[in-house]
Amino acid sequence: MADRLAEDGYLEAGYNRVHIDDCWMERARDDRGRLVADLKRFPSGIKKLAKYMHDRSLELGIYEDFGTKTCEGYPGSLDHLKTDADTFASWDVDYVKLDGCYVDTDLMPIGFPKMERALNATGRPMVYACGWPFFFYKDGKKALIKYDDVRAACNSWRIYEDVAGSWASIADIIRYVEENQDVLVAAQKPGGWNDPDMLVVGLPNVTIDQAVAQMTMWYDSGLIPEHYD
Repeated sequence: MADRLAEDGYLEAGYNRVHIDDCWMERARDDRGRLVADLKRFPSGIKKLAKYMHDRSLELGIYEDFGTKTCEGYPGSLDHLKTDADTFASWDVDYVKLDGCYVDTDLMPIGFPKMERALNATGRPMVYACGWPFFFYKDGKKALIKYDDVRAACNSWRIYEDVAGSWASIADIIRYVEENQDVLVAAQKPGGWNDPDMLVVGLPNVTIDQAVAQMTMWYDSGLIPEHYD
């Protein structure tokens, strides 16, 4: 994927990151409480992968979860925020996505800013993407989302349901943004952006016209294409 971005013109068009989502790690932390990359999938470790990316003028993003475990059951960052922030910085990661499975949403207004402070304390600039508002929405607490607090901690934040590779899903997200545009437009400013989830351009059930519509509507947020390997 990194080679394709660097060699096929995507980098010149602005697509300069590869993000590793859930399931990249071993099922248990090491004896010092640190996350360990899957030894079969990443035998050289994440730091060497980051160097491979940086040597090609690309950046590396990584995934974690604020809860006791990730959405797919891997070790979460609850009670390990500083350790994980330090680990990501030591690996030269450029982007951190923090999800919100397996944790009480009442803890999120404290925990997500705490991770922001931990990341900043490392001294390494890392884009910080939060799942915080989406999980408030999912928990029936949309009215309690304080976007000023979210923006103060996060560089981007998920706002609604996960996107699927279908026009019905894309249209549903567009509908939600339209119905909540007064709040969402006011929420974002330079350095902090609403995240309607990934681009599904190129997936089998998405037509060219539907892909163009999604690209157009998603243009005001970070454009993150979805890819499975």
